[in-house]
Amino acid sequence: MASLHAENVMKKSTQNSAKPKLAYVNFYSMPFVVDPDFKLTKFKFAFDFLFLLQDTFSVSVFDFIGVNSTFKKEEIQFNYIKRLHNRKIYIPWKLFFKLKKLKPDVVYIQGLNYPHLILLMHFFVPTSCKIFVHDHANVFPKGIKKVFFKWSDKKVASYFFTSTEMAKNYLNENLISSKNKITECVEGATNFSFNPAIKKDINKFLWVGRLDANKDPLTVLKGFNLFAKNNPEAQLIMFYENEDLLAQIIVFIKENNLNHQVYLKGNLPHHELEKWYQESTYFLLGSHKEGGPIALVEAMACGCIPIVTNIPAFRAMINDGKYGYLFTPGNATELHQILTSLEEKTIEKLREQVVHFYKKELSHQAIANKLTQEFLNN
Repeated sequence: MASLHAENVMKKSTQNSAKPKLAYVNFYSMPFVVDPDFKLTKFKFAFDFLFLLQDTFSVSVFDFIGVNSTFKKEEIQFNYIKRLHNRKIYIPWKLFFKLKKLKPDVVYIQGLNYPHLILLMHFFVPTSCKIFVHDHANVFPKGIKKVFFKWSDKKVASYFFTSTEMAKNYLNENLISSKNKITECVEGATNFSFNPAIKKDINKFLWVGRLDANKDPLTVLKGFNLFAKNNPEAQLIMFYENEDLLAQIIVFIKENNLNHQVYLKGNLPHHELEKWYQESTYFLLGSHKEGGPIALVEAMACGCIPIVTNIPAFRAMINDGKYGYLFTPGNATELHQILTSLEEKTIEKLREQVVHFYKKELSHQAIANKLTQEFLNN
């Protein structure tokens, strides 16, 4: 219903008045980026939903990279500002004066780390301008930053979190003044999709993520190893960039004779991952903390059934286990119990539900609908 209402609001807005001006602001710099097109291709998951807003809003993107550049793509104006560092004490005057000239109706900020900049920015935008902030699993503020956060909260209309539960500390310490200011919305989405023409392998389990302590691939391997002893056809395919725990993983695979059941694929051009998602039946993650990983979004879009840890972001992303399975972080025994309980007869129905939930709650269109609802009605 919210989705339909948002679409109606979008239509009504474009029919009855000039498009409101929306400024997408990312204060974090990537100084190594000197090709303005790089972010649009590398981080499509974080930008593509903006193109679904351009019929309702006049969208301008403000971002920091290693060069100055302005260009238009479709109806969106991109403004890249040169910044060669990410020092904590920094005031982006150039950005503020650009916003003053633009006179936006809405400012949509990426990340919770910038309450001091929100306080300053407020003097450069119209008093009627509404400010929204999207969490990206940011570090909880300490010391004087808490004071700035409380002050800036008075200027912020609403916050987006993957899960309302992830805002608990902010609410408990009154940094965010009301639970009504929280909207559940993932950080990004994907253009990958489920392909019914590709037959999924019932024995194929997929991992896509960093090999580090937070992602905890060793717990996943331990649980899978217990399962693999009685299921010799089961395969765990692992794709990764970071290799912090690779040496330990290789030793574990060798010691447990998993060479023919666990396949370390390493890094792969991102677009090539889609077919692996489409061919796999299950998707595994062992994370202890997440903001809302795109890998899980991609897996669900392609019809993989999630088997992930019981943490706030994942609970929201699979609807408290309704569209997948949850196990306690670090608990290989629980993971093994889930793997042994999987039933082939329930897979098809659950897969359909996963794909439907992705489209309704996690897709680019779902993000655009939620943002539009908040931007126009808050």
